[in-house]
Amino acid sequence: MELLLEEMISWRIAAELRNRGHDVVAVKRDRPALQSRVDPTVLAAAAAEQRAVVTNNVRDYRAAHERMRVGAEDHHGVIYSYVDTLPRHRAAFPLWVSALKRFLEAHLVENALMNSVHHLLP
Repeated sequence: MELLLEEMISWRIAAELRNRGHDVVAVKRDRPALQSRVDPTVLAAAAAEQRAVVTNNVRDYRAAHERMRVGAEDHHGVIYSYVDTLPRHRAAFPLWVSALKRFLEAHLVENALMNSVHHLLP
């Protein structure tokens, strides 16, 4: 499974996961053309690359997911994170890496998250 970390999530997390053998990219460093783009556009771009999106923008991505499903469009998954359990600050870096590593290792099958949403646990 491949991931795209939305722009709110540090590109350093993606870099560390790549160092550990996972295919993870971040909007901030690896897909700058997606910065400041609306969430349906980011989800569609991730789908074109067969990547699940990791975000803590639950409200907007829930709406984007539902719009794609109503329109019979596929995406490769949305993984929600929450600031109260996975804060977005430097000290939480190891927590993010271990949570995403566990998630990736639990979902090794290609297209494992097809058209679904999941919640990332610390």
